[in-house]
Amino acid sequence: MDLNVEDANIEAMVTAARDGALPALLIALVPALIAARGVLRPVRELRRAAHDMGRGRLDARIHAKGSDELAELARTFNQSAAELERSVAELRNAEARARRFASDVSHELRTPLAGMLAVTEVLDEDADTLDSDTARAVRLVSAETGKLAVLVEDLMEISRFDARAAELHADEVDAAELVRKTLQNRHWVGPGAGAGLGTGPVAASGAVVTELTDGIRARLDPRRFDVVVANLVGNALRHGAAPVTVRVYEEAGALVTEVADRGPGIPDDVLPHVFDRFYKGDPARTRSAGSGLGLAITLENVRLHGGTAVAANRPDGGAVFTIRIPL
Repeated sequence: MDLNVEDANIEAMVTAARDGALPALLIALVPALIAARGVLRPVRELRRAAHDMGRGRLDARIHAKGSDELAELARTFNQSAAELERSVAELRNAEARARRFASDVSHELRTPLAGMLAVTEVLDEDADTLDSDTARAVRLVSAETGKLAVLVEDLMEISRFDARAAELHADEVDAAELVRKTLQNRHWVGPGAGAGLGTGPVAASGAVVTELTDGIRARLDPRRFDVVVANLVGNALRHGAAPVTVRVYEEAGALVTEVADRGPGIPDDVLPHVFDRFYKGDPARTRSAGSGLGLAITLENVRLHGGTAVAANRPDGGAVFTIRIPL
């Protein structure tokens, strides 16, 4: 049979289908793109709003219209964002009130504390003339008043950091000489002590060892850097074991100050929290001499210098605190 006629018919049908399908496809593509854009636009807005909220912009909202599932999702997102914004605002207000309260109370306590300290100093001088029970009570009151004074001063200092009112009065100084003066003023090393063991009453027993590299000039606030070194060394002497080693050297364009002790070290579960306020890993230390703010104040002072503070354990035992401040 001759199939030429059938082939011609099939080819004509294919050509007709192709010529008709392409225009139909192009015509259908336009409303499809419009529909897809209408569906994807709320999704893109939702993604953008979620990204803004993740960056702290809690006022991010989505324009919701219609009654479909995407519009309902947008309304739910807006409601959740509004509730979150209100909750965060309440928390910030409560935090601000707490900081203001701590600052006001600390400030109001300074005046009566000054009088109490003056009285307890007089009582301490006369304690030896009193009977044993009265002398013990006098010394206890004097010690507790001193602790309260330290706590009030620390609360006032930390409230300045919270209020962004702490100022840095930096000057170019010899870092080693500054550390040496800090240790000498607190009688942790004797006058003239350089690298190695000092000659003071504490250093004579090997409690504090210094390895100070002279000649390193750094822009530091002498008062704040004094607080940093004093807090770290005092903390090592109270909770570590002798000898406490204080090192000062330069590394990679930074002033490095290390304070290491030979104690048991810091437990792994406590290590991430050593700079937290009022954090005491050992329940037995709830009545220690410190205020619980010393290391937190140290960290804030280091940050004010643009530096970092890290706590770790030495491989051969003991804790080590490393301060890095850019030169």
